[in-house]
Amino acid sequence: MAKFTIEIDIYSDLICAWCYIGKKTLDKAMDAYIAHHPDVEFKLTWKPYMLWPNADVSAYEKGAVIQSIFGHNAPSVRRRVNQLGEQYGIKFKWEGKMGNTRDAHKLVLLAMERDAAAAATGSSSSSASSFSPFAFTQTNPSGTQPSNDQTATTTTTLIHGTPNCHYNNSSNNSTNNSNRISNIAHYNATLQKMTITRLFALTFQQGADISSRAVLAAAAVDLGLCATEAEALAYLSRGEGEGREGGGEEEGKWAPGKVVDESSARARQIGVRAVPSYVVQSRWQVGGMQREDVWMGVFERVRRGLGGD
Repeated sequence: MAKFTIEIDIYSDLICAWCYIGKKTLDKAMDAYIAHHPDVEFKLTWKPYMLWPNADVSAYEKGAVIQSIFGHNAPSVRRRVNQLGEQYGIKFKWEGKMGNTRDAHKLVLLAMERDAAAAATGSSSSSASSFSPFAFTQTNPSGTQPSNDQTATTTTTLIHGTPNCHYNNSSNNSTNNSNRISNIAHYNATLQKMTITRLFALTFQQGADISSRAVLAAAAVDLGLCATEAEALAYLSRGEGEGREGGGEEEGKWAPGKVVDESSARARQIGVRAVPSYVVQSRWQVGGMQREDVWMGVFERVRRGLGGD
């Protein structure tokens, strides 16, 4: 029996605390839903979004950023984030530098490319992440008219106005249980998820600066994305000053930085002003960090409304 696929586009930045918590809640919700509906699988697509597209590397102190954004409310905001993070195993550290996330997003794109290649060669059981260098936004969450060379699908807002960042501008059947375990294990093993998880943890739990290429190169080797740090640095600098080369169809011919820039700009064009923001099944928009019960309701509405049992 073919599985029912729920597709989720995730607009997120790797220096947004609400995005990190939102990732944890979505992961838990997907695991819980699969546990009850082993005929369901999820396909997630990362949509790069830069909160500070013009920021320099290591531009800000993390603590100072919170203070500058929230002013006298900064202590209470930090307490709220810390308390919520603890519920999901996150112990936030607010020390260290942060800056432009363009290179960090490039690393996520590389992970997605590796996942897609593995799926194409049959070394992966199914595709839990998708990769298409120049096909990032095909939805229109806010109803804004797309540019002439883009096709957009109008989406319906399900949830909005919840915490986000906007700094700039049980089944007993053994077969079902096997399917459930396979689905969860596969998604948890994707390089996309492992890379995103590592980068969030580096930023918010280890005090690292993911705008630093040295930090990212070390992470790329640890994750198995690149064999050496030199290879990782070469990837991160690919296409700089050149733009997209010759159509970008062959391996190594597309410029990841250009993809990140176009995705982030296009997201703003279609109305994404804060992250995290999600588009489910190219149709429903979910704005802000959501708890598991909200996500379970969204999944059920999608499954019942679009052909699931």
